Amino acid sequence: MEFAPVVRSCSALLVVWLASACGSDGAHSDAAAGSAGASSAGSGGGLDSTIAQWPVPNSPGLGLPNPQNYDAETTPGVVHDIVTGLSWLQAPGDTLYPRAEAVARCDELSFAGFDDWRVPAFVELVSLFNAVPDTADPLAPSYLSPIFEAGGRFWSSSTVNNGLGRLLDFGADGCSATTTCSIGVAAKVEEAVGGAFCVRNSQPFPTSARYAVTGDQVADLRTGLTWITVPAAVQTGDFDDAIGACMAVGNGARLPSITELLSLLLPVLDNRAFPNWPADAFTWSSSSVAAKPGSYWAAAIAGATRADDTTGHNRVQCVR
Repeated sequence: MEFAPVVRSCSALLVVWLASACGSDGAHSDAAAGSAGASSAGSGGGLDSTIAQWPVPNSPGLGLPNPQNYDAETTPGVVHDIVTGLSWLQAPGDTLYPRAEAVARCDELSFAGFDDWRVPAFVELVSLFNAVPDTADPLAPSYLSPIFEAGGRFWSSSTVNNGLGRLLDFGADGCSATTTCSIGVAAKVEEAVGGAFCVRNSQPFPTSARYAVTGDQVADLRTGLTWITVPAAVQTGDFDDAIGACMAVGNGARLPSITELLSLLLPVLDNRAFPNWPADAFTWSSSSVAAKPGSYWAAAIAGATRADDTTGHNRVQCVR
């Protein structure tokens, strides 16, 4: 699979990753598709912050497991994520940095009695993404809990080829009925286009195996999710087909939310646990795109995202 970045800002070469063929001049393409969103740690089985090491938070009020839950009272200036165990700066500021300066700011930060702050991996930023935006400002909806004094784009520790770094855009800038829509964007690392949303984890990450495979089911021992592969005849379809295929599995099987789906696909899908997954396939999530009525988030290997109309055709992957 190759990724063709679509330029959003010519001055900063801010791009959004889509799964498609490279552009004719190849100027903005990622030669190694799987590297989009991959950090130096590499594989989805890595024992580090690049994979989801915790239950995956979901948007509150949707009836999904692990609704986002934050504590901003215990440590002034710090938001403790009750679901993931991660701790975040409550007010990371609105200064935009080149990537190296954002990394340095977090590495050098001593705050609230801790000096082990760091720039988050992309999947850690994804854990904060709220599919139901805060619309206190209708002209600038934010896909981030209002418990944070933050918004916009933030650098991650994840990198891509051609001198690009990866950011998460909590404003989903440009996500309207007529424009390209994505959660993740990439930019030249020397451009000051992202903030520094520093994070720390108080507990070491597990060192045990991540997946346990039993027939057509794969249990993620870190997130607690169980992924179910549906029969080949119904592995691709429109949104209603996808809903029906998961309902037919029974026992609470459903389409994953966008954060759950990205926890599987970032930094890259583990093809040992999930063989025969088409490299260029986008997969349905159950998360609607507020700015594009009638559309739902879909995601691909390495975490490319897009908003798809319900009549589109994507891969079906169920979870419980």
